[in-house]
Amino acid sequence: MVLQDVSFTVAPGVAFGVAGANGSGKSVLLRLLATLDRPTTGRIAIHSYDTVRRARAVRDRIGYVPEEPMLYDGVTAEQYLQFVGRARGLGKQVRQVAVDTLLQVVGLDDRAWRDISAFSPGERRRLALAGALVHEPDVLLLDDPLRGLDGFARLEQIEVLRELHRLGSTMVLAGTRPEDLLEVCDHMTVLRGGRLVWSGGQADALALSAPTQAGAVRIRVEILDALDAGVTLLGQRRDLRELEVDEDGRTVWFLFSGDQEALANLLPQLIRAGCTVAHFGIEKRSPAAALARLFHD
Repeated sequence: MVLQDVSFTVAPGVAFGVAGANGSGKSVLLRLLATLDRPTTGRIAIHSYDTVRRARAVRDRIGYVPEEPMLYDGVTAEQYLQFVGRARGLGKQVRQVAVDTLLQVVGLDDRAWRDISAFSPGERRRLALAGALVHEPDVLLLDDPLRGLDGFARLEQIEVLRELHRLGSTMVLAGTRPEDLLEVCDHMTVLRGGRLVWSGGQADALALSAPTQAGAVRIRVEILDALDAGVTLLGQRRDLRELEVDEDGRTVWFLFSGDQEALANLLPQLIRAGCTVAHFGIEKRSPAAALARLFHD
């Protein structure tokens, strides 16, 4: 994936989200920020250090967790973090304080001497995060930190990220699920095909979910059968705009500017057209769904 015309600035203490579908360029962007790849054009600077000419200085100031963190089975969480601390050049006393503190921050202090091979996916991700924080980096780069997590594991990881944000960490988080990033980030961008197609704060993301035409309401219709007939019928109406079909192949969204009587007659018309309608109603698209829509528009 080639990135084109991607430009942004992250202020200190900000949690900055990069959302996009698989293949949109998120991982490429984070690898460039982490100095693992070199840009062919343009310039990247972290704390005024050029990531090409001053790569070593940048690496000293960042913590990076890839999409699939590499951990070593056969060692304990304590031993792993001690190893990372030594590799970062921390003295014994400073290293021990960092290890003890981080195990508490990521909620693994009661598992410090457990072999990593026994850790759940969520625990492994939290340990990888602790490893990236051992040297107190200025900027934390996280590639899909909630990947593969659900239920309680997801909530635990979100709470850890929120706590880091409350402590003032500057973070760049990439992910395929806007709803995950919106849980943590102050500012969001959307990548599509290697290009930055949207950027804004929480309020801007919320505004995306609102109707774009004064006096219009957003309608969601779930059509189980005869979707094509329903879309054809809807597409012929002058009081309807921004018609779209979700990837699930049955949910239709549109803005409706007609009066109440016209809206009330719309459902019977769909049924007469042969559609099996499971849901019909006024809806407000969530900010996450509105952002996800930008992945493919």
